[in-house]
Amino acid sequence: MATLAPRPDLLLVALRRSRARTLRVRAAAVPRARRPPVPPQAARRVFLGLGAAFVDQLARMASGGAPSRSFVAAARPRQGVSPVEEILKNVEWPDEFPFKPDDFSRFDESSDTVFYSAPRFVTHIDDPAIRALTKYYSQVLPPSNTPGVAILDMCSSWVSHYPAGYKQEKIVGMGMNEDELKKNPVLTEYVVQDLNLNPKLPFDDNTFDVITNVVWCSYDEFSPAEQLVHLL
Repeated sequence: MATLAPRPDLLLVALRRSRARTLRVRAAAVPRARRPPVPPQAARRVFLGLGAAFVDQLARMASGGAPSRSFVAAARPRQGVSPVEEILKNVEWPDEFPFKPDDFSRFDESSDTVFYSAPRFVTHIDDPAIRALTKYYSQVLPPSNTPGVAILDMCSSWVSHYPAGYKQEKIVGMGMNEDELKKNPVLTEYVVQDLNLNPKLPFDDNTFDVITNVVWCSYDEFSPAEQLVHLL
């Protein structure tokens, strides 16, 4: 069983979700360069965006290691220098981990199972952000209907913001509300699970080639950074 075992030395950058009771974390994805499909038996996993590289930098700091000057090279989806790379290529990371555990306490520690018992067919990012995310997915996800590709959409809902008509043989959504997951058109299957109550994922290691995770995380009682590093 894959497990999300907490480790106290890591951290993930967070975004505020449109819910007064908690904060949500955007786990963007760490891309890799496109290449011909790999046989499904090969252990492949990609986590899309700059987020995981950022986690790696913070992990280095938290463990006493020296952070590298830039995390952008680790998350470059294609050749060339993007505006984001230009901005971040000269970032100097602090020598010490800059946050305390109290910085990640929730405003509302009540049960998430109760809160998510009713479906909410809403989006938690605005339309420009959705368009940007969908465009990004169109650039870094394996092409639609690539043989052998399996995708896990962590903390999924009624929409995953994948490109219109996107399909793969296996796209699994994991979320908190079954009615929402049933409405998601890209999913081939789904799992309803509260990671606060059970942090173990019901999948074997190396099951998925791609893991997406957007507008999630800090509602949980475990460090989201630790969970994401485990998924990598």
